[in-house]
Parts: sequence; C-alpha cells; structure tokens
Amino acid sequence: MRILIKIGSALVSRGRRFNYRWLSSKVREIAGIHREGHEIVIISSGAVAAGMEIEKLKERPKDVLKLQLLSGEGQIKLMKCYKDYFKKEGIIVAQVLLTHHNFDSPEEERTIKKIMNAYLRQRTIPIVNENDLVNKEELEDKRVFTDNDILAALVGITLDVNLAILLTDVEGLYHSDPKVNTLAELIERVEKIDDRIKTMASKTANSLGLGGMHSKVRAAEMMTEGGIDVIMASGLKDLEKIIGNKIKRTFFKGRDRSRI
Repeated sequence: MRILIKIGSALVSRGRRFNYRWLSSKVREIAGIHREGHEIVIISSGAVAAGMEIEKLKERPKDVLKLQLLSGEGQIKLMKCYKDYFKKEGIIVAQVLLTHHNFDSPEEERTIKKIMNAYLRQRTIPIVNENDLVNKEELEDKRVFTDNDILAALVGITLDVNLAILLTDVEGLYHSDPKVNTLAELIERVEKIDDRIKTMASKTANSLGLGGMHSKVRAAEMMTEGGIDVIMASGLKDLEKIIGNKIKRTFFKGRDRSRI
C-alpha cells in the first residue's frame, strides 16, 4: 500500500523549541510500517519552527523576508533530523521541495511523479516540504499551502496514494473546536465532505503554523474526490493503531475509484 503521512508544525515543535523526542519516536513508527512493505511519502512542516530555534526567537516573525530566511536555515536542521533518525532504521530519505506552481504545469507534474515514483521503487522515503524561499505566498495572506495541507493533497493525488494520514494535535474532526469547547464530539467517520462538515472545521491556526482544521478538511476533500481514503488523527498516537482503527480518529471515505 502507498501511504502519505502529513506532519504539521504543531507536532514538530514543543512550545518554542523543536520536538526532537517526538520526531525520533514517530520516525521509528514510520520505519516499522515501511518494513512491512508499504511505500511511504512524508509531507513535513517545521522548517520555520526549526529556524526560530536556531535564532533563539520566542515569537514567529510577521515579516515575510524574515520567515523565508528562517525557513532556509530551519530546512537544513529539519532534514538532518530526518536523515539521522531514519539512518538508525537503515532507511535512506530524500528531500523534495515544491511550490504550487509545479502542479500548474503538466510537464513539471509528470517530472515530480517520475522522480518520486523512482524513489519509492528503490525504497527511499521522499520527504516533501513547501519551498518557502521562492514561494512566499504560503507566508503571506494567500496561504496557498496552509501548513502543507493542500501540498499534501496535490502530492497524494499526483502519486495516486491509497491512504493519506493527516497528523495533527487533536484526535480528528470535531463538531466544534475541542480546544475551546470541552463538550465537542469527535466525528469518527465521514462518507462525504458536504457543507455541514465544512462548517464544523475551525479556521483557528496554531501559532507556529499556517493551517487550521479548515485547510485539513479541504485537503481531505480533494483527496477523497480522487479516490483516496484519508485519516485525520493525533500525532501523539501510535501510527499502527491509527491505521488499524484501534484508537479514536476521523476517517474520510474516498470516492469509489471505479466511478472516477
């Protein structure tokens, strides 16, 4: 099975510092799934957060140029962590930096598909992130990829993955924001993303990221329309249990591929 795993900024950061312990633990879980024969693609945020730690900043800057500089500094740190942690598991990783413009061109999209399929065939795990250095729209008001959620959808559709897992800091989609409403109920299965589901998605963003529940539901909608099953779950839970439906999560049913 081909599995896409999207990791958000709120998970790779702990307060204002990079969460090395969490990432190391999650890499071990991903490596276990990889050894079972599954093909893994990772979409990872966290470059700006890593850059903030390098420069010892306590608050995320608002200046776009400064955010771009932090992203460039932090991307090296982020990828080194992935490289070192996966090396301990005997797995090679590759960095793939993209912008939404790459998917506007059929030729570039074919190139992305060709290269990433080649990595997967040789059992290398591609780790994808937004190229903030040349694409400032994520860092401005347009927020095209919104913490890599839409990027994950574009990559998942291009690579025709079987399952996409959106790891976040909550257990899934709730009727209302669980961080505000303690009585909010988790929606465990969504057959179709309609207007009712969309209105439940909070647009509140984490301070170290750009995405909120709204962008995650939008990403899930794009992928399910493409026939991809999507799981939204807490990154604090074990991946095997998330996939095996042994813990609470939200499962979005992909459209019947035979009808696409």
